[in-house]
Amino acid sequence: MVQGSGNAAEQPTCVITPTDGQIYGAVRNWLLNVLPACVQVVLGQQNRVAPPLGPFVTMTLVERTRLATNSWAYTPTTREVSEPVRLGMQLGIFGAGAGGYAQTIAALWRDPSAGAFFAGLPFPLAPLDVGAPTQSGFRDGEHQYEENWSVTLHMQVTFNLSIAQDFATTLSVIAVSADVTDAPEE
Repeated sequence: MVQGSGNAAEQPTCVITPTDGQIYGAVRNWLLNVLPACVQVVLGQQNRVAPPLGPFVTMTLVERTRLATNSWAYTPTTREVSEPVRLGMQLGIFGAGAGGYAQTIAALWRDPSAGAFFAGLPFPLAPLDVGAPTQSGFRDGEHQYEENWSVTLHMQVTFNLSIAQDFATTLSVIAVSADVTDAPEE
């Protein structure tokens, strides 16, 4: 049932963590940590939002690949499913110095400091590899060419799904007598 027209919202039967917002937030914090303060970092797919002034980076999740078979565990009210996934996040780097910023990102994504940065998160995220930075032509609203580079970061994220589940913790057994008139077959 859809919420609206007086219908109440249904409670989710499955909760997934981390959310895309948490992943974007973690990578954004890392980018803000390694790039100069003048570089802004924003989501890549937004409607009716003007691009920032000065150099900026856009983030867009572009790939989700399962890495292994799920694992699971049970709690008294849920089934907990874990799925390791390879995520690809494409970064678009725009403005003066974009090539240097792309090289900085590519070099530091595979650096041990990136792994240490993400180790403190409340969910597992680990840098895996990075694609080669590439340049593409970009014309702004004034039909002027601007420097534009892109690079794809690959990371491993373990998604956890908490699925509400009914369990039988106690059973009541009632004996019912049966009238047997025929001898059992052998």
